[in-house]
Amino acid sequence: MEAQADNATKTKRKFDKSTLIWVMLGVIIIVIAAVNLWSVFGTKPEVLTETASISVPDFSLTNQQGEPLGLSDMVGKVWIADFIFTNCPTICPAMTQEMARLQSEFVADPVYFVSFSVDPERDTTEVLTRYAKAYGADDRRWHFLTGDKAHIYQLAEQGFSLAAGHKGSEVLHSPRFVLVKADGNIHDYYDSRSKPAMLRLRRDVKTLLKK
Repeated sequence: MEAQADNATKTKRKFDKSTLIWVMLGVIIIVIAAVNLWSVFGTKPEVLTETASISVPDFSLTNQQGEPLGLSDMVGKVWIADFIFTNCPTICPAMTQEMARLQSEFVADPVYFVSFSVDPERDTTEVLTRYAKAYGADDRRWHFLTGDKAHIYQLAEQGFSLAAGHKGSEVLHSPRFVLVKADGNIHDYYDSRSKPAMLRLRRDVKTLLKK
């Protein structure tokens, strides 16, 4: 009887240890999941993170349809801008795919998109037309712009406060999207590679549309 009681005690201890281990693993998994959810959804919805008032300077460029487009054409519109180039082998395809998703999500809303080429010498209107079609761009709402390289670089650096330039044969540009309000002032910047930043961009666009 004593031997049986001993075995039962040992079995209970093993069971208790095993249960404790599984409980601890469960708690760890719950904590990790909670941290991940907080990183994505932990910001309050209707809060806008205003930057210092930065006005987009006037510009005069040409879109993929060969038509002139300047800041005056965007007055009164909420729009999202980025700087890309069609031969980009790294982040540009992902940036343009993300912009295409935004276009689809806001298809019923007056939201516009402007992609400035930082390689305008190669990105002619014909090249931009093919690129726009490949990503399903609506020509009425999504403009791919080309023009004088010095003007575009100055616009990126001094107008949008974004990096743009060359390092040898490498074309440099920022991966960030810029949300511009209807009054022509920059609302905020968003890293296109960051899921939380893209969620914040979507929330901010919806809030601006209500104003």
